[in-house]
Amino acid sequence: MSHVLSGRNMFIWRLAPILKTELGVAGLVAKAKAARLSGVWIKIADGKGPHENVLSAAALQTFKQLREALGAAGLSVWGWQVPYGQTTQNAQAEAAIAAELVLNLGLDGLLMDAEGGAGYFTGGPTVARTYAQALSTSLNGRAGLAMCGNDIPSNFPDYPFATFVDVAQFNAPQVYYGGSPSVANRLGRAVNDNRRFDKPLVPVGAAWIGQGDGGCASASACAERAREFLRLVAEQGFPGCSFWHWGGAPLAFWEVLIDTPA
Repeated sequence: MSHVLSGRNMFIWRLAPILKTELGVAGLVAKAKAARLSGVWIKIADGKGPHENVLSAAALQTFKQLREALGAAGLSVWGWQVPYGQTTQNAQAEAAIAAELVLNLGLDGLLMDAEGGAGYFTGGPTVARTYAQALSTSLNGRAGLAMCGNDIPSNFPDYPFATFVDVAQFNAPQVYYGGSPSVANRLGRAVNDNRRFDKPLVPVGAAWIGQGDGGCASASACAERAREFLRLVAEQGFPGCSFWHWGGAPLAFWEVLIDTPA
């Protein structure tokens, strides 16, 4: 089990449709290996409740089978949670459910998908500290902890980004470059804006089609930009990277991963 974020990873948002498309656990694992992935990051909680990926007894059993199969294939499995904060009481409840799931499922770590902006985390530094510190205390070195939020925190001056990163071991900024002039432009801005936090950067690239929210203009653009992103990640010596997200990634994107050495 590795508590370190490294190598090439993929986010999974909704697991059931992916398992259907990939023809089950064995198919998903085979595709992950073909794409030279080091790990997958699967959603396990939303706010104070478990996500659909682990909500029912059947879903939980399937998740455990996948976790075991991925581990046997040498891939790490990290969970992720969207916290909403609001109050310290809510923050404590959110941290409790996430930590419980991580430990019960034997996951390698948890990503705090704590983002600024409408509909996301609210409550300020005290609430953020309550959530992040409760997670760190509960995990107690048995699993890793990472921050995965906006790639340019200075765009959200009132958001307690620094509080999350201070407690986390890794910083995985969402570098959604689809609408940017270039991958290098957006990644460079993210690196400069996060330099002050002094935590290892594991940038997250865009692997879906959808202009206006950081996604790419087309399947070919998604593939071309992924190739450039992987080149820059290797060139600049990041410990690893990830992509959002498996369920939205076009075939051309997967071909890039399969053809590009890890």
